Amino acid sequence: MRASPASSKDRDQPARQRVEKRARFAWLRAMIQDEARRHRFLFVMSLSGLAIVAALAFLAAQFPTLPFDLDTTLDLQGIHFAPFQRLMLAISTIGYEPWAVIIVAAGSILVALLLGWKDGVFLGTTSGFQAVVNSLIKIAVGRPRPAAPLVQVFRHAAGRSFPSGHVMLYTVFFGFLFFLAWTRLPHSFWRALALILTGGLVLLVGPSRIYLGAHWLTDVVAGYILGFIILVLAIELYLKYLAPRRPTEQEGLVGERDRDAGSG
Repeated sequence: MRASPASSKDRDQPARQRVEKRARFAWLRAMIQDEARRHRFLFVMSLSGLAIVAALAFLAAQFPTLPFDLDTTLDLQGIHFAPFQRLMLAISTIGYEPWAVIIVAAGSILVALLLGWKDGVFLGTTSGFQAVVNSLIKIAVGRPRPAAPLVQVFRHAAGRSFPSGHVMLYTVFFGFLFFLAWTRLPHSFWRALALILTGGLVLLVGPSRIYLGAHWLTDVVAGYILGFIILVLAIELYLKYLAPRRPTEQEGLVGERDRDAGSG
């Protein structure tokens, strides 16, 4: 019995979807494999990000409170759901001292034990570098933190507001841990758990800082942009100087070219 046109179309749909998916991401694979092309793309994106941060810094210095900053905070703080509040508090807590120092040190030591001491030192150094950048920009901009009665402040935070230190730290530190877990760890429950935890912390720390009345939206956006610029730079340096190059090492970062060279 001959299949109807509709049933043939249904059978062909998964194949077409696979072809479309390959075509959709072909440019991304080409960019990743072409180092010069990737560097040009990242350079342009980083310059664009720095331009946005500069514009936000100017606004933050001139206008301590912007209308869309206040509206965003009030909208988030309008969520009266106890588990959500506890989640926002928990996410931010580990970014305060001394917990932040302890977590960065512990994470760097764990990476050193699992992947090598150079990897651990690199993670710790990168996290320290972002802290220096954040402190210098805070001093230069000098924006005060949100305060009552404009917003509800759940926990008083010292220092200046722009850009968010929590957001920069989480983006760089947990973002790099996400990268290491994705590329260096074998497929397992623990790898999946590490990806969920580190990715979730990066995504939720921004809303957490706004909800708790510690930062404005512009502080958080600038923190994400600066954090991702530093993270991308760190990943590029890691790929160039520390990533495995032999098939006998961790497989995650070993490309086809490295496998061919190892088997030749």
